[in-house]
Amino acid sequence: MLEVTEQAVVKLKAYLADNNIDSAVRVALMQGG
Repeated sequence: MLEVTEQAVVKLKAYLADNNIDSAVRVALMQGG
């Protein structure tokens, strides 16, 4: 399961709206981060 903070949701929605992105978001988990 992936947990996302409320602040992250707000910022992501703002980013998508500012850049006129209406497609799905792909999340990649990478080692070392």
